[in-house]
Amino acid sequence: MSKRVLFTVVIGSGALALSACSGLTASTSNDFVGADASTVSDLVVLTSNIDDTQELKAGQRVKFTAQEPWLIESVTVNGPSGNETFGVTGTGEKWKSDPLAPAQMSTYTATMRNSDTGEAVAVKRQVIAGPATDTFEVDVTPTNGSYGVGIIPKVEFDQDVPSKDRAAMVERFTVTSAPTEVTGSWRWTDANTVAFRPDTKFWPADQKVVVSADMEGARISGKKGKSTFGEGTESTKFKIDRSLVVTLNGATKSGTVKIDGKKVRSIPISLGKSGYTTRSGIKTITDIIRVQRMTNVGVTDDEVYDLQVPFAMRVTDTGEFLHGAPWNGNIGYANTSHGCSNLTYSDASWLFSRVKYGDPVITTGTGRAMETWNGPGALWNIKYSKWANTPEASA
Repeated sequence: MSKRVLFTVVIGSGALALSACSGLTASTSNDFVGADASTVSDLVVLTSNIDDTQELKAGQRVKFTAQEPWLIESVTVNGPSGNETFGVTGTGEKWKSDPLAPAQMSTYTATMRNSDTGEAVAVKRQVIAGPATDTFEVDVTPTNGSYGVGIIPKVEFDQDVPSKDRAAMVERFTVTSAPTEVTGSWRWTDANTVAFRPDTKFWPADQKVVVSADMEGARISGKKGKSTFGEGTESTKFKIDRSLVVTLNGATKSGTVKIDGKKVRSIPISLGKSGYTTRSGIKTITDIIRVQRMTNVGVTDDEVYDLQVPFAMRVTDTGEFLHGAPWNGNIGYANTSHGCSNLTYSDASWLFSRVKYGDPVITTGTGRAMETWNGPGALWNIKYSKWANTPEASA
């Protein structure tokens, strides 16, 4: 069944009658509103790209051009989300809409003024946007589960999002938490990933968090006016568990573990030796592995080792772990590892049984700074004032 809308110009009445057979039907294509028909019926005050059809493709724009001596003063759009009025910049000769969302019908009412006489009329057009032909998808993380207070939620797109579309995209994201209402900001970490951080150092403990991305009709602009659109809402629910924070001091070769702010364990450590310095900064637990094989390949050619490492807890993408190191007799006395944070077997076993993905590990006293890209927790190393107040950020 065709969706093309046919209309007939009725000279003398100032109206266009149309008939259609469509799931969405535009009832009127051109009306003069609030004016004496005898004074305007024989005048053409406005032309548009929907004069001959009330259908446009999703992503196209409605375009109005005033005919002398008429000018466009404002345009009111009545769509699925309600009414919105737009002023007209420049001389008032032309106006164009935002790109049309898929499968929606809207009415456009242009307020026109005769520059010679001051006479005002309102001209109405209706348009139906076709369905989306190209779509994109998003992935919202973390998935359902229980996490540490250093977890950072992310929305990842399956294609790059141009800079000009990013602020509008972030407006579609929501983060809610209970019982504490947490506020924060989103920041684009690359062209297809945006991350959320609370405006506190970490999340409050014992929270239920919901992250949603309403992508219905969201638009990513492409080359030559081609657009891709989102569909539906993607969301995730997860829990922030107790606060467990590990602090390690490379200068004193010691560390502490605090749970909900209370110190529960002191741990001797051995960090990276010269040439393999452990990074100082904020990291988070990203993998929890009972036994991890570690070799010298890609680390050093000077020393050969091939170890089955117990209680391995990864903290960076580049291979730093907290782990048990029963072969290291310098734990608590000297930094002699190849960059990992060595713990005694008993301390590593104790910590391993308690950590969760997202638990913070804060290292100090090594003289080597943590990169802001090196693992999920690395983003905590960006000062919040910078995180929330740059072009990459959206509150």
